Amino acid sequence: MIIADLTACHRYYNLHPRMREMLEYIVQHDFSQQEAGRILLDGDDLFINLDEVELKTKEQQRLEFHKNYIDIQVPLLQAETMGWTALSDLTTPDIAYNPERDCGFYTQAAKEYFCVKPGQFTIFFPEDAHAPIIGNGKQRKLVGKIRI
Repeated sequence: MIIADLTACHRYYNLHPRMREMLEYIVQHDFSQQEAGRILLDGDDLFINLDEVELKTKEQQRLEFHKNYIDIQVPLLQAETMGWTALSDLTTPDIAYNPERDCGFYTQAAKEYFCVKPGQFTIFFPEDAHAPIIGNGKQRKLVGKIRI
């Protein structure tokens, strides 16, 4: 798991062959007026979900994990709390992994919580269970997906 400022995103280009493409797209585009939905950069291999969501409490939000994608998350409207636990520290998922959605869930609380502000981003790898969208009010955010 990584948290960093978008101004330093170039430091992370070598983490995956498509990381530079994803991060440069995010930095070079203004998403403030764009309609929510999926932005296809390369079909199911590289895309962004532009979401508008209601933030949840820590107790309401579950840890999620993915096996086939790296998540790059960027809050746009306000700061958001995210939780993290190493997948290796968890046992059987409470909601089994669904390969069609590339997602499984745990209902236990995250081990660590941190704040991510607009202008920052997180990178979650398959070994990172994460609980995003925690806070109050509405959030507009990007969730970039890179197939591994």
